[in-house]
Amino acid sequence: MKRTELFTKTSKTTPAGETAENAKLLIRAGYVHKEMAGVYAYLPLGLRVLENIKTIVREEMNAIGGQEVLMTTLQPRELFEKTNRWDDAVVDNWFKTKLKNDTELGLGLTHEEPIVDALIPYVDSYKDLPLFVYQIATKFRNELRAKSGVLRGREFLMKDMYSFARTKAEHDELYEKAAAAYARVYDRLGIGDRTFRVKADGGYFTEDYSDEYQTLSPIGEDTLFHVPGTDKWFNGEIAPSQAPRLSDQDKAEKPMENVEGKGIIGVAELAKFLGIATGQTTKTMLYKTDSGEIVAAAVRGGYDINEIKLRKVVGAKSLKLADEETVRKVTGAEVGYAGLLNLPEGVRVVIDESCQNRTNFEMGANQTNMHAINVNWGRDLPLPEEFYDIKIAREGDIDPETGQVYEVEKGVEAGNIFPLESKYSDALDLYYTDENGKRQSIVMGCYGIGVSRVMGIIAELFADEKGLVWPESVAPFKVYLINVGTDKNVVEMTTKLYNELNQNGIEVLWDDRDIRPGEKFADADLLGMPHRVVVSPKTVEQTAIEYKARTSDETMILTVAECFKKVACI
Repeated sequence: MKRTELFTKTSKTTPAGETAENAKLLIRAGYVHKEMAGVYAYLPLGLRVLENIKTIVREEMNAIGGQEVLMTTLQPRELFEKTNRWDDAVVDNWFKTKLKNDTELGLGLTHEEPIVDALIPYVDSYKDLPLFVYQIATKFRNELRAKSGVLRGREFLMKDMYSFARTKAEHDELYEKAAAAYARVYDRLGIGDRTFRVKADGGYFTEDYSDEYQTLSPIGEDTLFHVPGTDKWFNGEIAPSQAPRLSDQDKAEKPMENVEGKGIIGVAELAKFLGIATGQTTKTMLYKTDSGEIVAAAVRGGYDINEIKLRKVVGAKSLKLADEETVRKVTGAEVGYAGLLNLPEGVRVVIDESCQNRTNFEMGANQTNMHAINVNWGRDLPLPEEFYDIKIAREGDIDPETGQVYEVEKGVEAGNIFPLESKYSDALDLYYTDENGKRQSIVMGCYGIGVSRVMGIIAELFADEKGLVWPESVAPFKVYLINVGTDKNVVEMTTKLYNELNQNGIEVLWDDRDIRPGEKFADADLLGMPHRVVVSPKTVEQTAIEYKARTSDETMILTVAECFKKVACI
């Protein structure tokens, strides 16, 4: 393709109101057009990148037996009511609409229910299973904040695949087969060496944990915890955590007393006021479960309570912070002074392991404006039969299994896989009949890759101060060809080289515009093609070309044959 045939142009100015680097670069380079926050149109060059990513994903899904479909964007309310996912209180990022007859519809949030519904006429025997079904289609999410460019959109392109198995063991085989395919996808995309399989929360899809594929990046939204020397990675939302032991504690027990401390905000300020270490303070929070149970959860000062972990410990489907009225009723005090002392019967107490092995610690006195100090286990409070891990892990924490201090990284989610058990197949009445004629549940799994999100990850991860740097596998064109000047011999040699590269299956973007060489070189860097090839009066005299890889500062004078070897990676 020639630049004079391409309607898009590059820009030197940063798009107004755009904060994400991936979007700034993609807009300046003419790859995308921003319609509104979180919604981007893909222009010719951007679409070529998307198609290259889709091809890699499609090939790897097909290689494990995936069958591609294309589901509808409009989704009937009735399907999602059967799985209890229509209510905004359960799933709060729906886009919904209505027909003229007031029939409510969903807009492509997710496709577990529609996929299952579509299979009902075709799956009824053990002979019909196992199988993988997938699509690459547009999804819609009503994101509250869409400020990350194409990394977090309200409208985005996604590959979602679903597995259907006869047994848990068969599901596990399919699950690992998909996981291996994902590893190959990220290798081919050029990010495999920095993309890891990470344990994470299953959200509203499953009570089990999910596996995220996280690409290490300083711009990542997720905090990741890695056990050194292993392949164990955890998302900070569920990372098992052991707090470092406190040092320099006074082991001699002191008399417990109440100290007035009105209006003190935060444990750091409280510790300073009391003249103790932050780790000697205690944060106690009251929660109410979906069954109405009141839970008092406590962690060591400096930590926050992890509601995902707490929910699993107490066995609740959901929980939320207790309202002010409940706090006053349970503790007899205003919010901010809750502790574990003298709680009424029926309140379930869950204490984090960070609170053990302490003497003379602080906690709320369950009296407005009052803090209890010099509290000790076994004297002022019964020593718990069990301590739990209900805290949000932080840097310096220890992996309980190995005893090693975690390495902490930032990551961007590039995909995820998770078990669904038979939650959706049972709810929608999709079963199979086994060899003995008995009806059995179908075990499902779900596997997602954000195709447009991956484009943003690559754009931002590899970019430099000059512009985009595309890996060979996803670049819209492999070669950026430049002719310097309009000398007849230069144009003839450039035309010949352009035709020969295309004839050999090497895709070329020829900057044939009549502009200064410096502008062409700047655009070559901004657009980010892997190889830059220049024909100039100087190189024509040598029957040669000037070659430069986008990832290198070195330019070389090569023969045409040598150039072909470079760009063909021979």
